[in-house]
Formats: sequence, C-alpha cells, structure tokens
Amino acid sequence: MRVSVDVEHKTRVDKVSAQYRKQAKDAVYSGCFKILDIAVTEVLRGAKSGQIYSRGGKSHQASAAGEYPASDTGNLASNINVQIQTGGLSGTVESKANYSSMLEYGTSKMAARPFMQPSAERARPYIRQKFRDLKAK
Repeated sequence: MRVSVDVEHKTRVDKVSAQYRKQAKDAVYSGCFKILDIAVTEVLRGAKSGQIYSRGGKSHQASAAGEYPASDTGNLASNINVQIQTGGLSGTVESKANYSSMLEYGTSKMAARPFMQPSAERARPYIRQKFRDLKAK
C-alpha cells in the first residue's frame, strides 16, 4: 500500500499547521501572563488575616499560614516575571525574590505562604480553555 500527499494538500497542511502553532504560542503567552497577573494581584491586594504590627512607623498586616504573602515593600510582586522560551511553545513564570522559596514552601520557623502554585492552579481552567479553542481558520 502506498500513501502520498500532493503539493496542493501539503500546502494546506502547512498553512493549518502554522495557524495552530501561532495560536498555541498565543495560548502559552496568555497563560503565563494569567498566572503572573493572579500572583501579583493576590500578593498586592489579596485578603490577609495575619498579625498586625508596626514597622518604620507604618502599620502592616501580615499574611496567615496558607494565605498569599502580604506585600510590605512590593519587592516580591515586582520580582515575579515571565520568560517565553525560544519557539514560543513553552513558558516559565518565576519569582526571583531571594526569599520566594521560603514563602512558597515555608521554613522550620514559618508556615508556607504559597503564591506561585496556587496562582498556576487558579489559571489552569483559563489555560485549558485557550488550548481547547485552537482551531484551523
């Protein structure tokens, strides 16, 4: 048995493949920035129920265990960023603040205040929908 593809059909396949590839890149980009948006928003404005204390003459409410971290200086939120890998079909959302992992996972003296994993989980339905919406035009 022999199967062949003629030039006309190959051109259509290439065109559809390129369309899917572009839409997939857009979904990756959009999904990564959705995660970033959730993380930054929740760190900066999310509800906090931890201890209230004064530092530098200002009142600050800390986050409680399990909540998104409370922002004091804005450093954590400003160090969350997106990197789209070459080719555009993979991306990373990361926090480069030096204390990010201590907040995410906790320490021997502090319970975790996860913010990256919960943000990714909250963005998951949005990202899945973006990929379900891929279609040839």
